[in-house]
Amino acid sequence: MLVSRPAMSSPRRIVVMGVAGSGKSLIGSEIAARLGVPFVEGDDLHPAENVEKMRSGVPLTDAERWPWLAAVRRELRDRESAVVSCSALRRAYRDALRAAGDVCFVHLSVARRDAERRTRLRTGHFMAPTMVDGQFSALEIPGRDETDVATLDASREPGAVADEAILAVGKLAAGTAVAPLGSWGGASSVLGRDDLEEMVAAAAEEVGIARARRVLLVPPDHTRRNSRAGELTGRLFEVLARDGVEVAVLPATGTHRAMTSGEVDLLFDGRVPAGRVLRHDWRDGVVKIGEIGGDEVRELSGGRLRAPIPVAVDAQLLDGWDLVISVGQVLPHEVVGMANFTKNLVIGLGGAGTIDQTHLLGALCDMETLMGRSSTPVRDVVDAAFDRFLAPAVRVLWILTVVEHDGEGTVLRGAFTGRGGSGETGGAAYRVAARLAAECNVEVVPTSLTRVSCYLDAAEFHSTWLGNKAIYRTRMALADGAQLLVLAPGVSSFGEDSRIDSLIRRHGYRGTPAVVEALARDPELAANASAAAHLVHGSSEGRFSITYCTDPDRGGLRRDEVESVGYGWRLLPEVLEELGVDERSPSGERVARDGATWYHIANPALGLWSAEGRVVGA
Repeated sequence: MLVSRPAMSSPRRIVVMGVAGSGKSLIGSEIAARLGVPFVEGDDLHPAENVEKMRSGVPLTDAERWPWLAAVRRELRDRESAVVSCSALRRAYRDALRAAGDVCFVHLSVARRDAERRTRLRTGHFMAPTMVDGQFSALEIPGRDETDVATLDASREPGAVADEAILAVGKLAAGTAVAPLGSWGGASSVLGRDDLEEMVAAAAEEVGIARARRVLLVPPDHTRRNSRAGELTGRLFEVLARDGVEVAVLPATGTHRAMTSGEVDLLFDGRVPAGRVLRHDWRDGVVKIGEIGGDEVRELSGGRLRAPIPVAVDAQLLDGWDLVISVGQVLPHEVVGMANFTKNLVIGLGGAGTIDQTHLLGALCDMETLMGRSSTPVRDVVDAAFDRFLAPAVRVLWILTVVEHDGEGTVLRGAFTGRGGSGETGGAAYRVAARLAAECNVEVVPTSLTRVSCYLDAAEFHSTWLGNKAIYRTRMALADGAQLLVLAPGVSSFGEDSRIDSLIRRHGYRGTPAVVEALARDPELAANASAAAHLVHGSSEGRFSITYCTDPDRGGLRRDEVESVGYGWRLLPEVLEELGVDERSPSGERVARDGATWYHIANPALGLWSAEGRVVGA
């Protein structure tokens, strides 16, 4: 079967920034007119209560400003090209806007006396002239590392400033935006042992630059063993320990159960002693460090969720490490859009409330509109949580991998490194990795598939909580009435812990309306919103059939258990014999022993499948 890749696009978005009275609206509209693109007045996006507060001369708090910035970011994201006026005085505010993707800034620099004079002369604007001093106090002049910003003298005639801005933006477009700290590979690359050694050496050099004597490595668990993150972590552990650095490993397990000693050895190639592997306790081992306010959540979710999202992380993450090195794979994900980067710490090492609310947000925003995209409401939340609350407390180096299954096995296509948050080289590394992952991990089939089988490696998938990737990652490729066969030799439970397992058994995978009803009548499910989101994700909403194929004689789920949650069941050995596949069978179109055709997927965790016309992209 012919498989194509989704086309990528490169929109351009300009933010005209500066203090009140710098000429953002006038010069911004001039730039937009010359470029023939829409102009958006950022001040028009303020809610009425913000306007009244500023009209009275009282500056906004960050709690009031973040929802407004989320609205500005949405305007940028919703337009392929645009010019938007927004003060963006602080670096954190600019980072929030950078998350719209392909954003550059024109900073209008003006003398204080000129700004005060201009604000006194203009009429009909809510910004009181008395607030100009506060604007200058709040202004964080863009630093040299903010290479996506052009600073211009705004004291001249507006048309001349607009012309210069267009020239300056053209130079920025030529490639001076923030870039990853390190880059290896590309869509056609196959990275090998020498490349891995070079990555480890580069990370060790960063440890030296940071003069770090205590380092925490944060990889995924064994369910991401194809990511090469385990191999990188094991090698890096050996190098740093040999150099006398105190090193510990804290796997970002999220709600997954802790790894066994055998799984630790498998993931890290026996290079990490079990005594140096810490355990993440997502229920009782976390500390709250902040909160994303309800108004901001409402704005970025389009009103789908209005509750605040607590930000709580593993207390061990804040244990005075000189450097935290987060290692993981970027690939399509059903909750956040593209896995890893800030998700690895905020959710992978997050507390129950953080995990619950972000998963519920993803479910409410429709995972089919999120998967495979680098910018989503959940991504906005985890980036904001890291930038505002974690970045001031921990120094982080990111190592992000992109892996592709080439039909015969997994190959490492690319790896990218960066420091810091979404507006720094760390964010740049994530965005480049996400674009590559969209090329390598999104498979587009010409027509919707009517019969699909997915094989779940017994070493990775012990529960439907994990195994339902077979549903999440294939649903956009499945035709109405299609048959999905989940070949699950290792699946022996529903949840990764007893509480979640009990909730899944109680309510089953019966579709969104049933979950909404259950939330209203079951306080325990309402208190475990990530379980409710999982029940939504694991349902076909009646569109296609789902049959789990297990082997009870080898410890797998029994027929009555599988059918009790709303799935069909078949005996695994019989289905494997009928299809003629096993754990070594490659992905692709196949012919069964009875002559029927179907599409086989060797490991659904490695990609996202979509029918033509439903293509997603980074």
